[in-house]
Amino acid sequence: MRYLIVALLSVFSTLALAQGESASSPAVQAYDYSQNLDIAKVVQISTDPSTECGPVKSHMVYLDSQGVSHGLDYVRLSDACLQG
Repeated sequence: MRYLIVALLSVFSTLALAQGESASSPAVQAYDYSQNLDIAKVVQISTDPSTECGPVKSHMVYLDSQGVSHGLDYVRLSDACLQG
């Protein structure tokens, strides 16, 4: 009986955690050059690692002027291109 209670509590806590993460995660959109972005503050930028000069996928989380969090996927040149 104890194992059943522990198992149920574990399942419920996992579900609650998953719902909390999805509620706080911003909706991700792919960037298009025609978009007018309202970026008040950049929260995080992550880029796929690359040792070669070329395009890489990047992801940015930002806040707009209303304080709403957004996620944006875009492509940029890798940092290897800066090394000449």
